[in-house]
Amino acid sequence: MDDKPPIWESFSKALGAEYRPAKEIQGASGLTHEVQAIAVDDKGNRVILISADPNPRTAALMRVDVQATLPTAKVLVARPLAVDLAFAARFMFNTDTGELDLPKVMQIGAVMAKGDSAQEEMKELLGPGMNSIFGPIQQSDLPLKTHFMNAIEQAASLDWRAIFEGNHGAALDMTLEALNQLRSIDNLAGDRKQGICPIPTYEFTEGDWDLFHSGKHIDEVQERLKSLNIFQYFFPPADNLALGLIDKGLSGGDQLRAGFDLAEAQGHLISRNTIVPDAASMTDTIDELQARGFVVTGETEIAIGPEGTTFRQTISHRPAEGLIERLSKIISFKVDLNLKDLLKPPS
Repeated sequence: MDDKPPIWESFSKALGAEYRPAKEIQGASGLTHEVQAIAVDDKGNRVILISADPNPRTAALMRVDVQATLPTAKVLVARPLAVDLAFAARFMFNTDTGELDLPKVMQIGAVMAKGDSAQEEMKELLGPGMNSIFGPIQQSDLPLKTHFMNAIEQAASLDWRAIFEGNHGAALDMTLEALNQLRSIDNLAGDRKQGICPIPTYEFTEGDWDLFHSGKHIDEVQERLKSLNIFQYFFPPADNLALGLIDKGLSGGDQLRAGFDLAEAQGHLISRNTIVPDAASMTDTIDELQARGFVVTGETEIAIGPEGTTFRQTISHRPAEGLIERLSKIISFKVDLNLKDLLKPPS
């Protein structure tokens, strides 16, 4: 790891920012916050903090604390996650159709019953899946305590009472209950809820690690960030942003405009449409989305349409949704929000 450039150099370049190595940053409170790196975008007047915090809530508070020291800049936070027990469980125990692979569970149970003599057989069965857990950890520069706390937090989200006190007559039943719960964990939900951008490095392939460590081929890095729905957090396409806000019930024209203004003011640079690329204005965008069944318009309000619902289901659990979550909460909190009051620097 030490002889390779950190992946955050490529990450920063892909976002149009300059990589600044750092391990901590101090906020207005006087507290120091652990980071992996800092990316500075002079052109966009943005500071992007790569958090090393194991908790999304405290990572979000870091943004507020540091923003208070940089009143003229726009501070954003991304938080890498190298551990996802649900991702590993789905990798190891899901069928091609997304169902629990019961025969494999039974096979592993039978092998475990053989004891130490079946270690090689167990390694062959679980090897690829265990690599999906430990591989990203080995590649990551995050502190060990961050991995540990993330794993503990995910395990704590399971309903252990249902696992141990349910109608289970055998260890197999308990295992199946635990696996079914584990596979359904949404590990990125906490970050999205706090309005920050999670970076699921556990989804990186070996090729991804090599690419990000190279510090080169930034166009490819950018495309990979787009495929992971990370790039869109920092550069939300206008039609995606509008559709997300409409899906959250912000259906009036004033609310949509407030959402766009707030996104820009907080450092999310609106980019070109990807669903309806030929639409040149907000009005054209809504008209095109309606024509394609993504939205349904009424006299005063706009609602999500069938195609829009399908599209949103594919991305609403991904990293860029943190932006939609934050904007919708702020705007819904007070519909007649005065953006100038909201966005003015602290005195």
